[in-house]
Amino acid sequence: SGSLEVTMAAVWKFYRNHWKKLTFGGAAVVFLGRYLNNQYQENLVRREFCGKAQEYGRKPLHCMGQTRKVVVFLNPAACKGQARKKFEKNAVPLLHLAGLEVTIIETDYEGHAKALASFPDTLRRTDAVVVAGGDGTIMEVVTGILRRTDQFQTCKIPIGIIPLGRNNSLATSLLSSTESEVRWIAESAMAVIKELTCPVDVMRIQPLQDESSKPVFATLGIRWGAFRDAELNLDKYWYMGPLKQRFAYIRRIMKEWPSEVSAVLSYNVQPVQTDTNRDPEPEPDRSWWAWFRPWKTTQVRMEPEEDPNEAVMPNSWDTERRVSAVEFTASTRNTTLSQEKCIAVSTSPKLSREDFVNLGDLSASTKTPPQDVPGQDWSKVQVDSFQLEPQIPEGKESWFSIDNEPYEVMPIKVKLLPNKLSFFCNKEERLPSSAQPL
Repeated sequence: SGSLEVTMAAVWKFYRNHWKKLTFGGAAVVFLGRYLNNQYQENLVRREFCGKAQEYGRKPLHCMGQTRKVVVFLNPAACKGQARKKFEKNAVPLLHLAGLEVTIIETDYEGHAKALASFPDTLRRTDAVVVAGGDGTIMEVVTGILRRTDQFQTCKIPIGIIPLGRNNSLATSLLSSTESEVRWIAESAMAVIKELTCPVDVMRIQPLQDESSKPVFATLGIRWGAFRDAELNLDKYWYMGPLKQRFAYIRRIMKEWPSEVSAVLSYNVQPVQTDTNRDPEPEPDRSWWAWFRPWKTTQVRMEPEEDPNEAVMPNSWDTERRVSAVEFTASTRNTTLSQEKCIAVSTSPKLSREDFVNLGDLSASTKTPPQDVPGQDWSKVQVDSFQLEPQIPEGKESWFSIDNEPYEVMPIKVKLLPNKLSFFCNKEERLPSSAQPL
């Protein structure tokens, strides 16, 4: 008993004299242990998915079959500059093991993906497009594809997403997401390998100031107002910890209040579509000489065709009203399970400072758009096209967010293109009944 007391006293004395070193060393050991365990778990996930991809790679091809060619648009600046490393470590091995021919095209600046996707030779003889980035990169690639003169054909090329951006709203709605980033990336790559697709609506946004300006194509929607402005600054207040969301909205009302956007909104009230037939796929060439061609007969044709969207953009409107609200939104139904094919146009009611901060905090914490938070009295209308003419005071800057990317506010005309594109998807509730995985 006496020796034990002496030993305990010696230990206590040693800790009291070196408590800083021991505390730091203990924390370092705990951190290192957690890091190594996390790396081990991630390697187990990679091994699991490599085995799944290898099963597809071992399947025999038809005697005249060709390996699938995939073009990847990679934004290396995404994910705080870690996009290339994460893509090469978690997605590329799976695509190669599955027997896919992968071509990686890296973007160098904002808007580069848009230019690359519209270049004539980029998608020649391509079976699939993969976007490794966030919502902004997806919007650029989609815009580039649909601006092409041969977009009748290129819009039939399915698109995959490797979620590596700051905002991954479309990927979240199409791909089963988990807490593990490695598993989410691997699941996204497997969706491309399995070739399960679902249709996605697209919004065609045409600026009205300059008739020669090209349209922008979005899969999510448009936001304009104080909620949009506050959310852009969330990361700036990281030092506020769990209070950064509320603080961002408080700072917004301190900067300017009342803060309202004003515009003239015109639209046609039409029946909402629930199903739209896509263009029929071309019949394969079954002639005997087709067997001697070294390429697939259903590849993209590089012939210019008339843009089918110009003829259906309305020039007259049934309803015209003045909008004055804290927030204006126009969104597709791609992030919901709704079968309705429409644009949901929403405007906020009059809000006090307290209501604005509380609603913004609740929206950010629940990751729900402000207009969809239960119990809110937003004005909503479902349309297939509309025109917006903003009323901006002279000398004041104002910005839209189109698919979470900033665009200067200007008069626009918007048209919904239902089921315009196909995206790879692994959520069973989003897949057509005929494409459910076994």
